[in-house]
Amino acid sequence: MWPVELDFVVIADGAQHRPDGKLDVYGAGFDTILATSVPAQHPRIVVALRVLISREEARGAHTADVILRPLGGDEVARAHAELGPVPEGADTIPEDRLAGIGLVLAFNNVVFPKYGVYEFAVQWNGEDLRNPIRLFVAEAPVQES
Repeated sequence: MWPVELDFVVIADGAQHRPDGKLDVYGAGFDTILATSVPAQHPRIVVALRVLISREEARGAHTADVILRPLGGDEVARAHAELGPVPEGADTIPEDRLAGIGLVLAFNNVVFPKYGVYEFAVQWNGEDLRNPIRLFVAEAPVQES
């Protein structure tokens, strides 16, 4: 059996699913949020990702979670998705390859309690798929008038 693989993951302002299975991602690839004060609220952050699964994996139910936390700290926010089995679609996956599933996990009005380093942990069925992705919340430079 093939293991589940993480094909890609990106932090973005937004993303949408297309009927053909692709993701339209915009405002992608940032790693820093500038805030004039803390706690700081950010209106929307999405984590767009694509997992590769086998025919056998497609026949089962799965969960995907992205957990936001300060580096080494407790959870600040979580985005969760549940994927049901796709028995009819599973048969279309060739046995010698994996099929991609695009996911968009959104965080709305996230509050960052302090400046510093945060991380997004990406999990599939409760297991980390990769090392966490870093996000920095930094003090915005003061603009003199």
